[in-house]
Amino acid sequence: MVFFSDMALFLDLDNTLLPSKPAYEFAIAECAKDWSERKLGGDFFSLYESARKKVKNQLIGHSSNRLRLLCFKLMLDAVKTHSIPNHKPRETELKSANGFQTKDIVDVLWMEERYHFHFLTYLKSESKKENYQTKLFPRLVALSNKFPIFLTTNETLRTQLLKVSSFLPEDFRFTLITSEEVGHEKPTTKFFSYVLERSNQNPEDRILLGDNWEDDVMGANRHGIASIHIPDMWGEGSSVSEYPSDTPAPIWTAPSTVVALDFAELWLSKRQK
Repeated sequence: MVFFSDMALFLDLDNTLLPSKPAYEFAIAECAKDWSERKLGGDFFSLYESARKKVKNQLIGHSSNRLRLLCFKLMLDAVKTHSIPNHKPRETELKSANGFQTKDIVDVLWMEERYHFHFLTYLKSESKKENYQTKLFPRLVALSNKFPIFLTTNETLRTQLLKVSSFLPEDFRFTLITSEEVGHEKPTTKFFSYVLERSNQNPEDRILLGDNWEDDVMGANRHGIASIHIPDMWGEGSSVSEYPSDTPAPIWTAPSTVVALDFAELWLSKRQK
């Protein structure tokens, strides 16, 4: 594959190219049903929120803070030790409770498997919709045949490989860079320095598209990388507006990912002339 010049396109993955937020909400709702049907104990949602908060606080800046496996383990820990807020164990529970046991590992792994199943089921269904098949995917494939594309994400490698393989078209060409591989999350200097090194430097000839203002837009901007903020993947409108600022590189706001991709292609083409 021969690309035009040394231009490069940096793309965030979650909620920029694929609908991670609704997929996540769907998966958690379905996991609540699984938890109840398996009779694992306690209120799923309160247990999950408590565990999620603890994992986030404990692993700030580390990609592992996104692992549902850690949440499900903490949830089973809480149930087995009865450390559930406002929960008074029944006599039958007290007789059978011995803390977390070897057999409970099966339940933790099963819940993680169910989470990924539900998440990917949602993505597979969503990917078949007309908006993706006729608007987004063809643009991505065409751009990937013209410019090097780097998917830059704050996630674990396995999780993102599962998402991409379940959602994006097979003929879409890209380089995937996760925070797990780098050892640091966006918007840290180490993450963006690594991405620039992988793409052969020249930040002024790179442009990033992302939904997160701090992680994507400001993280890139501090390294002299132009960026486009996309608050809504499928928002209405067709115009891209420049964000007024005195930052090191220009910032634009686009109403949708497709509009942002069109703008980015035009910007890259002009830069390479």
